Amino acid sequence: DVKAMLVWIPRYEYMIEGQYGKHTDGTDGTQETPGEIKINFIGTEKTQVAEEYHIHPAFTFDGEELSGIWVGKFETTGSSSTPTILPNLQSLRDQTVSEEFTTAQKFVVSGYDSHMAKNSEWGAVAYLSQSMYGKYGNQSYTGTNKEVYINNSINYYTGRSGGTPSASYSANGTCNYDVIDDRGSGTGQCGGGASTTGNITGVYDMSGGARDNVMGYLEGINGELPWGSNSRANQAGFIEETKPVSKYYDAYESQDTSSNDGSLSATACNKGICYGHALSETRGWYGDFATFVRSPYPWLQRGGYSASGAGAGVFCFGHSDGEDDYSEDSFRVVLVAA
Repeated sequence: DVKAMLVWIPRYEYMIEGQYGKHTDGTDGTQETPGEIKINFIGTEKTQVAEEYHIHPAFTFDGEELSGIWVGKFETTGSSSTPTILPNLQSLRDQTVSEEFTTAQKFVVSGYDSHMAKNSEWGAVAYLSQSMYGKYGNQSYTGTNKEVYINNSINYYTGRSGGTPSASYSANGTCNYDVIDDRGSGTGQCGGGASTTGNITGVYDMSGGARDNVMGYLEGINGELPWGSNSRANQAGFIEETKPVSKYYDAYESQDTSSNDGSLSATACNKGICYGHALSETRGWYGDFATFVRSPYPWLQRGGYSASGAGAGVFCFGHSDGEDDYSEDSFRVVLVAA
């Protein structure tokens, strides 16, 4: 009778030392093997951070401080009328961003707000995966195997694993999510290695599977209204009269018009650094693909898809126009206490 599986992400503050963090032995992280993101779990009463730490922005929702968020354990499955969040099913795809946003709100749970994941909420899961509480801290994995393994199912079955970070795609994926025997030699579990904890308790489909559209949008392209009928946002199905309220999306202000490398993501949040959004702070970690939103592609996407190989990953980001003509695009659901 289970229709949806979700994972609790507790409120925390975090710190990243240097460009790629530091390993627990004190050595500097590298792009190929980034170091630890230091995390302290905190209560809602704490709003002042420790020195050099930041309270993750995903734990503030509509002006309220949250003790945590519930995140879909898998990409959304089922149909637009009866969505589910379950393993071993094909992810729900071929929707515009506005249709995904509407579908996500159909997970009606008393006392909770159900919505399509914002980019900052994706960042909260990604950062936790690179901490002592995530796959980075799981001693069954060493070196590059600490990266979340790619879901290499070209048929977009949820919870699948390639058994390595950059495995070649296959029809249905190499391992199911619940293949948890330790293979040794620092490779850990084949199935569990595709979760953010390196075991069955974590969040899956954060690398590969389908690309995840998130509610993160570039505000005001070439002077256009961000949600108007003449805007590229309209490609995603939104218009000014039906746009979501601001608590449901992250708005970015900068874009890179001179190249395709997303370099301005460092100053996209009110002309400042997007702390916690897994953009500038973790750009290129594990060699993940990184291209920021720009005209005429204002919507952020995360994770890459099954054929992305080494470019996929929890720190991967790209852009889209939000249309429904991309069969490899899906989305993730988040619940917060209302």
